[in-house]
Amino acid sequence: MPKLLILPAYPGALGGTTVSLALLLRGLLEIQAIDRVQVVVQSGSVLEHYLQAQGLTEGLVPIAAETPRQFLHAALQWVNRQPWDCPLLLETCVSADLLAVLALATPVLRLSGRPVYHFFHDLARSHNPWSNLLRRLTFRSFSSRALCNSLFTAKHIQEWGLNICGVLYQPVDLEQFQPHSCNPPPELVSILATGARLILTPSRISKPGDMNDKNLRAIAPVLAELKAMGEHYHAVIIGQDFSRDRSRSRDLQLQAEGLGVGDRFTILPPTFAIAEYYHHADLVLALAPREPFGRTVIEAIACGVPVIGSETGGIGEVLSQFAPQWMVDPANPEETAQKIRQIQLDPNTNKILADGKRWVEKHCQPKDYALKTLSIIEPSIAIPNKKPLSLEVP
Repeated sequence: MPKLLILPAYPGALGGTTVSLALLLRGLLEIQAIDRVQVVVQSGSVLEHYLQAQGLTEGLVPIAAETPRQFLHAALQWVNRQPWDCPLLLETCVSADLLAVLALATPVLRLSGRPVYHFFHDLARSHNPWSNLLRRLTFRSFSSRALCNSLFTAKHIQEWGLNICGVLYQPVDLEQFQPHSCNPPPELVSILATGARLILTPSRISKPGDMNDKNLRAIAPVLAELKAMGEHYHAVIIGQDFSRDRSRSRDLQLQAEGLGVGDRFTILPPTFAIAEYYHHADLVLALAPREPFGRTVIEAIACGVPVIGSETGGIGEVLSQFAPQWMVDPANPEETAQKIRQIQLDPNTNKILADGKRWVEKHCQPKDYALKTLSIIEPSIAIPNKKPLSLEVP
């Protein structure tokens, strides 16, 4: 039986794409179909270590490489040696530095007749129109079939004329992410000892102005508004800073100090044990205006933690299903601070969380995610009550 070949573009980052891939494999284990996939990983990468830590080693194909470009080139060469009827699923190969590698691989992929799909976990856009044109030409040349992680992402990708084969909300590990009492991580002990309420924002430290800017600069002004109201909150960002000398983190800390909330603002490195931090948060703040999906929203809701989030993008798309009253204008710190204050006093908060948890359980199960992925790429797999694709909320 032909195997599905999965090629993640950036195995060096711990983010939503990495977690979703791990949960896809977990779902395949549940449906006893793990033997039907092979995942190409960069030897020694964060992705390889993460999958190994999760006990997901079956079907991994390690490839030695120094850079993402070298890895993608070597991985595609490996793919070309596999039987042509094994479909290829590329995961977020959208950055400008990888397009040349994809373009060079296009003739062989097309001549082989191999089915090629691309999963867009990202909008694949930039503020540079020439870069957008290059992406559009590249993707249309080697594959017209796309999967997307939200309707928001799909509507952007559809403008390129690609065939959107499926919109799959990302899965969450409902065994790991659930309400739970535990000792706080060491990094939170001194913060919690002050009596402050904890605002958590799991996010990579993005470059300001990027198309998928995480808008972390909006957090300190919200803290300043809360402080002016007499409220004691401490914001903690957990994520990777890829900038040289952690300059982006320093800029955020300096901004907080300039607004008089430097002692209420902390940045921590990424961790595999992020669920332990949710368990001690009073709320999650997610103000990215163009977030493709918003994994932190579903993780927080699964843990019973309220979310104040952007009214736009994938974050707004998810929150609108069960908590539209928790959506805010990400550029309005006063409104955001008021919502944070209200959420602690609102007697309906627990009901909203219960509604949200039911929504997450319905739409974000790893088993269902695996079944839907296989049913799109391998149409012989049947899903009960499968409906035709439409760009409306799944």
